[in-house]
Amino acid sequence: MTDNEYYANYMQDIYARAGSMDDFTEEQFTEEMCDFLVDQAVVESYDSSFFKKTHLGIRIDAWYYQAERHELDLFICDYEITPDLRVLTQSDVDNHLKRAERFLAKSLSTEYYHEIEESLPIYSVARTIYKSRELITKVKIILLSNASLSSRFKGLESRSLLNLNMEYDIWDMSRRNRIDSSGKAKEDIVIDFTEFVEGGIHFLPAYGNSSSYKSFLMVFPGKMLADIYDKYGERLLEQNVRTFLQFRGGVNKGIRNTLSNEPEMFFAYNNGLTLTAEETNVEGTFLKSVTNMQIVNGGQTTASIFMAKMLNRTSIDLENVHVQVKMTVIEPEKVDDVVPVISKCANTQNKVSAADFFSNHPYHKRIEDFSRAVLAPSGHGSLTETYWFYERARGQYGNRQAKMPLTQKKKFLLQNPRHQMFTKTDLAKYENSFAQMPHFVSKGAQWNFAKYAEEISGKEGVKKGLWEENELQFNKLYYKQLIAKAIVFRQLDKNIMKQPWYAGYKANIVTYTIAKFAHMVAHKGKFIDFLSIWRKQQMSDAMEAQLLDIADRVNDIITDTDENVTQYCKKNDCWESVKAYALLLDEEVIAELIRMDKKFEQKVDAKKEQKSLNAINAQIEVYNRGLKYWTAMLDWASNSIEFSNKEMSILSTTLRLNTSPPSEKQSVVLLQIEQKAIEEGFSFKE
Repeated sequence: MTDNEYYANYMQDIYARAGSMDDFTEEQFTEEMCDFLVDQAVVESYDSSFFKKTHLGIRIDAWYYQAERHELDLFICDYEITPDLRVLTQSDVDNHLKRAERFLAKSLSTEYYHEIEESLPIYSVARTIYKSRELITKVKIILLSNASLSSRFKGLESRSLLNLNMEYDIWDMSRRNRIDSSGKAKEDIVIDFTEFVEGGIHFLPAYGNSSSYKSFLMVFPGKMLADIYDKYGERLLEQNVRTFLQFRGGVNKGIRNTLSNEPEMFFAYNNGLTLTAEETNVEGTFLKSVTNMQIVNGGQTTASIFMAKMLNRTSIDLENVHVQVKMTVIEPEKVDDVVPVISKCANTQNKVSAADFFSNHPYHKRIEDFSRAVLAPSGHGSLTETYWFYERARGQYGNRQAKMPLTQKKKFLLQNPRHQMFTKTDLAKYENSFAQMPHFVSKGAQWNFAKYAEEISGKEGVKKGLWEENELQFNKLYYKQLIAKAIVFRQLDKNIMKQPWYAGYKANIVTYTIAKFAHMVAHKGKFIDFLSIWRKQQMSDAMEAQLLDIADRVNDIITDTDENVTQYCKKNDCWESVKAYALLLDEEVIAELIRMDKKFEQKVDAKKEQKSLNAINAQIEVYNRGLKYWTAMLDWASNSIEFSNKEMSILSTTLRLNTSPPSEKQSVVLLQIEQKAIEEGFSFKE
């Protein structure tokens, strides 16, 4: 896809998000780009803070302050609605970055926040910068543009501002197109070890000539590991590890004490790192560079070493710290399947099973199956039935259409409109908002997803997850209700900015409004009629008016604090204040709600349907395995004492697979036997 074609498609999505071609599209663009960067692990999170003072030559569109590491991210937007893709020149870039630098300098050197209305999000930005001016260690300014960076662009040099280390990054349409069209989840990262260690890293090969993969054993200098993490941050962390650290935090006290008191013993005490990579550049027994290195075990070790370097520059010497490393090279096409397995095996000591809750979890696969099979009714003003496309893994939406002929691609986009694509973090945001946990949602996409993951998959040795308790509840009815929640969330999100009282904090207002509405409905002993919303593909005018009225009150409550508003919204105290505020449901809205008996009837019917569907799918899976597969398993199980006579009898039914296949009920049991056999060591090779 050319950059111009990508731009045209991308802008159509922005218009759809905003609900028009001109109103609030700039804010929608900023949010979409920032959400993308969070998903890419380029930034940890962000808060919108649109602020522009033309006469002062300053502007900031979003920000994030990582208080533990004392790192500040400032986002500035270059956005214009043009029929064709613009070119972003060197002077354009310099002018935009100077606007952010002026704001930063003004906020650092003066109490500029006193000149700003306290209800505006930018007040918190300026105040935080001034109050943290002695602590901030690094500032990154990120330019977001819907233009294409000029081929004559010479690059940006790192420089300092008021003795602060400054970094710069540019995300334009060409860069987005390269990633979205690559078929990969993330932008390639190439680490050149010769930049850190002369000649590269010495390694021991841990593979034979016939191996289908390559593994290396190495020792990383602690300072090099800290420097690499400083440069690439969470982009180095495999998704499981990234989520695990949401629970555990970055610094381990035991690791920190060893670094402080016995750095030379670090290698002996620490378990080291498990890494994967897609490509390596090797000379003899030296590793020169690596492409897409991911830490699948040892994220806390890495983060702790980095934090020790950042916060204890004088008291901790990393020159004597060394870390043992095992790295496995995985072919790019196998990464999505193999890396999660390595991660799971490497993290068996971790009690947070939410780390297993990613692309390959059956919950995700079921949502994906529904999203490809269940057509949504044609919405208001449309005659076309469409799908809500669930991106189980990053890049699926783009990959599906990448190699399609133009006519087929147009048909795909008509049936799968981009504005109806949703991701795992979107899903968690919708569910936890309606589950009355807005303070979780306000903590950011990754943290909220981690908590939702724990709810579904449970905590090993602590509690069962909802999937294990009863996977039948995740059925077609559940899927339709999920999409209805998405519709309500997105419709409210789109309309909030159009309200006369709106001044910022949209993300917090939306999740708190939905949570408050859900609480009010539950207090009435009623339930939202999600199926009605699904059928109409929009919420009613009465519900929308009710939500906007609640949103107005929510805005007053969350901004009535001496604290930073975004930080306040992350606390349970904030949710308790919103919950306690007395509001009444409109009679028209009450009339739309349903009683418990109707909801119960819907759920019973849906579970029966899902049970039947599971049995049919099991029968198909058993047949697709083939006669040779089941014969091999039967022979293998015959020599094991782990299988009962009943299990052996059911296994024997597969011998008639081609003439009289096992029943649906038998097939369900066969898949359970298969799982048991695999856990006991069974493998099959034709």
